[in-house]
Amino acid sequence: MDLSEFTANYSQLGDNQLLCLWVDRKKLVPEAAMALDSEIQRRGLKKENAERTKKRFDTLAAREEKGPLGKQVATAKYERNMRHFVGWQEPEFYSTYGGRDIGNTFAYIRYKYRVWKAFRDHTGHWPVFSIWFYFLSWMAVFGFALAAFVWVRESGWAGAWTIVAVVGCLLVLLGARELGARLIRKLDWKRLGA
Repeated sequence: MDLSEFTANYSQLGDNQLLCLWVDRKKLVPEAAMALDSEIQRRGLKKENAERTKKRFDTLAAREEKGPLGKQVATAKYERNMRHFVGWQEPEFYSTYGGRDIGNTFAYIRYKYRVWKAFRDHTGHWPVFSIWFYFLSWMAVFGFALAAFVWVRESGWAGAWTIVAVVGCLLVLLGARELGARLIRKLDWKRLGA
């Protein structure tokens, strides 16, 4: 490229982009550096502001790379809660994934593992009852849902009240599962956490 091509390219850039390039001018070929210098003089930009502009743009780029500020705050709060919790009450689960994303499921399993690992780090033992209850209770919920589906199919009851009854039973089972999980966590802490 010759001087005129560099000049044409730099004339299309914004003021802040030119100042950011000025900071890194030593990496440019001589023709590019001359064209950059002439474009900065033509626009009347202050070269003293170049360092500050470059630093600000780098900071903004790093911030954008991390994602929205609200998500960063929520993630930092979640990480802090995971580091400092002790006791039977688990910190609130937070996921960066949407509600209907399969990644949310894997994030929840990682969260449970971190809670159990924090228990082990605090007490020296894994919360065996909580771990077993977690997996067995989910197997029971899925088993009940499958059995209810098969029962409705075989008995030929496809009425609205049958569906309402099955869904109601599933909701009661999920509530009982959550209550049982809390009681088992308390049992683990009472047994090993004191």
